[in-house]
Amino acid sequence: MSQQKHNRGRGIPARLSTVLLWLILPALVGCSVERPQGVVLIVVDTLRADHLGIYGYTRDTSSRLDHWAAGGVVFERAMATSSWTLPTFGSILTGRLPAGHGVGYRAEGKVRPKSTRLDKTISTLAGELQREGFATGAIINNPWLKPRFGLNRGFDTYDYQAASNKRRRRADEVVDLATSWIDDRQEQPFFLLVHLFDPHMTYDPPASVRSRYTGPYEDRFSLPVYAPRKIRERVDDVSEDERAFITAAYDEEIAFVDQELDRFFEALAERGLFENLLVILTSDHGEELFDHDSFEHGHSVYQELLHVPLVVWGPSVEGGREALPVSVIDIPPTILDAVGASGESNPLARSLWPRLTKRKRLDPRPLVAEGTLYGPERRAIIEWPRKLEIDLSTGQVRVYDLESDPGEKTDLSQSEKGVTRRLEERLRSILEAARSDEAPEEVELDEETLEELRSLGYIE
Repeated sequence: MSQQKHNRGRGIPARLSTVLLWLILPALVGCSVERPQGVVLIVVDTLRADHLGIYGYTRDTSSRLDHWAAGGVVFERAMATSSWTLPTFGSILTGRLPAGHGVGYRAEGKVRPKSTRLDKTISTLAGELQREGFATGAIINNPWLKPRFGLNRGFDTYDYQAASNKRRRRADEVVDLATSWIDDRQEQPFFLLVHLFDPHMTYDPPASVRSRYTGPYEDRFSLPVYAPRKIRERVDDVSEDERAFITAAYDEEIAFVDQELDRFFEALAERGLFENLLVILTSDHGEELFDHDSFEHGHSVYQELLHVPLVVWGPSVEGGREALPVSVIDIPPTILDAVGASGESNPLARSLWPRLTKRKRLDPRPLVAEGTLYGPERRAIIEWPRKLEIDLSTGQVRVYDLESDPGEKTDLSQSEKGVTRRLEERLRSILEAARSDEAPEEVELDEETLEELRSLGYIE
């Protein structure tokens, strides 16, 4: 018996009724689906799905994750609700579209920016689990996720450290913190949000992966890769070799995350926890690597920014692949359903737990994304395989067939006018239904946050 398992017995009298009920609940209700004893939600910042082996990438960026994923369910068509961090994290933690949760921001030139915080009337996933007796914790590394934005609501511990070009917590440090947090809380159900920042610019891969893919280009280009605004401004002059170098640096960051996720999963397995936990891996958005003649994220709603990984492991979850289009707003109801908790009803989001454990059929439904960080406001709706994108500043719409044209190169809006009108109307009605009755509460950013965002290239 491991030391961690042995230590579980200490302190039982204080929590006896909660723990025993948690362990025997499936038998009491006659349910054949085993409830997880805890939840770990891993969000890898800026991780586009198609740069992982499980989504068809040919470069070996994720061999360890690919191996672990064989024991979970890989959702092939998971979508973020926005192309940047703050709105999508709001969705991941509330199960609502950005129009509904109120967390956002617009960068308009050099004007001192203001943001909006989470609507006070909205419950969070952490808050719901906290009320169910879960220990709740988060390890967070992005200045957009400061407590002032309200996404810390419901967490007993919210270990926040803003990343900038001068400092950041690497995946290895975060994994150590996460493992330690879990070790201290094995006597009760727990929910831990683990945020890994590494694939976000600046691309500055650690020694263990450095030069793995960038090596052939290092006689002409050097690490780290930073200043995304400058890269966007000269995008037409970025050579093919420089683009390849930048992409290679991004992939090295993913390879480091892959290495550290393997270490984290091994640590959970050694403690006898992995098979009893619900573990979910996803991302807040992807990264454009010159796919549509631009760079980074926050400026468009193309698939390189919206298509994110979603892998789920858990008791009673059989490994496999799932083609059903899903959204990150489905994460909160799935977690609450898995642990037997009730949450705030939201008709736009739905639990994937019946599909994961009982193979219950779930009908396809539209997926929506909105809320660009800079440039024209853009929105998108997907009714697989059709996708409509709209530029609100001009009213221009484009329609793509994601099945035959995954790179979104051929606009079908004129040849499929009926589809275009239907998707436009559907997008409008979904956002109207999602929109909160409360006006978003503004919060002015302090100088420290502004400097952190400047160093990451978000504002001037």
